[in-house]
Parts: sequence; C-alpha cells; structure tokens
Amino acid sequence: MPDETRDRVMEAAAELFAERGFRGATMRAIAESAGTNLASAPYHFGSKAQLYRDVAFAMFQGLQERLAERGLSPSESELAKRSRPELEELLRARIETMLESLLEQPGLHGSLMIRELSDPTPALKEIVRRFMDPVRKEFDAIVRRLEPALSQAEAEDCTRSIAGQIFFYRTHRPALLLMIGRKGYPRDFAKEIAGHVLEFSLGGLERIAKRSGKRGEEACVAGS
Repeated sequence: MPDETRDRVMEAAAELFAERGFRGATMRAIAESAGTNLASAPYHFGSKAQLYRDVAFAMFQGLQERLAERGLSPSESELAKRSRPELEELLRARIETMLESLLEQPGLHGSLMIRELSDPTPALKEIVRRFMDPVRKEFDAIVRRLEPALSQAEAEDCTRSIAGQIFFYRTHRPALLLMIGRKGYPRDFAKEIAGHVLEFSLGGLERIAKRSGKRGEEACVAGS
C-alpha cells in the first residue's frame, strides 16, 4: 500500500506540475488529485521540491531509457563502425524518438520540459548534468562522425540547431496547428518530420563542414 500511495502521488504530481508548473501546483492540490491525505506527499518525498525533482528526473530518465532501448545511444567505438547510411539513420531515429517524447499525448514530459526551460527551478542544474547534457553529447558525437571536418564548437552549434527544429513542433504546436488547419498532428507526424529535419540538417552540416575544411586548407597554405 505505501508504494501504491507513492505512485499515485507521483502520477498526480506529474499532471499538476506539467499543467501548472512547480510554483503553481500546491501539495494540497496534488494530495487531492491523488486521493490521499495532505501528509502523504511530505511523508514519501519530504518536500514539494523533492517531489518535483523525483517527477522531473523520472520523465527525463524515461527519454534516455527509450533511446537506449532502441539502440540509439551507441558508444564512440560503436559509432566508428557505422557506415554513412547507418549514421544518417541513427540521427533520424534519434530525432524521431525525441519528437515522439515531446509530442505524445497527454504530453506530460513535453509540457514539464517546456515549463522547466521557460521558468527554471533549482532542479534544472541537475537535470542538465544528468540528462540533457549526456543526450546532447551523443548528438555531438554523431554529428562529428558524419562530418569529421567540423570542430567541436561547430558540432555543438549544429546539435543546437537540430534541437531547435525538434522543439519547434512542441513549443509552436498551437499556432502551427491553426496555420495548417488541423486539431492535432496527423498520424506518423513524428516520423515524417524526422525525415525532413534529417535532410535539412544534413545539408547544413555539409555546408558548414566544407567551409571549415576550406579554412583549414587556407591556414595550412598560410603557414607553409
């Protein structure tokens, strides 16, 4: 029974934190939604801040686990064995998985993530360290393997641009749906958009890599 109560509090807290944010969700509202008494949440989690951390960490960890379960988090040594088409498919599949996580309904993960990024709590520093930065570094590694001429800084910029394309479809969803005249994204939308983001990004990566390689050649000529 204690574990069942804890799970109910976690579920209720996830919904309310996603809907109202950390500051807007009260412990009383969470307890009422979970069907427990007001003392349950403090008993199991100690404080609202700790409850929020546990909820947020579970959601972000869920994305990491989804990527790992699909074989989309290979090590550097495994990446080195991948062919160009395999690397491109890996990048496409990671983009699709992130889109699924952000766009799926009821969308608690996506909503909580957007709230945390726009109105950060003290938990953000650890969220970045434990979850967001490792995912970012995996993207960086794939980008650099696709275009070895890129510097580390250039690869990081490219990863941010890819992330920006992914997040656009979540942050701008209400306006975008109005523009395309739909109440919701069509079926297989994440798969379709992942293909577009991949193609668009590959073109950008190639152009930046050529520019970077040209700079390297010019530097060699100047130093000779």
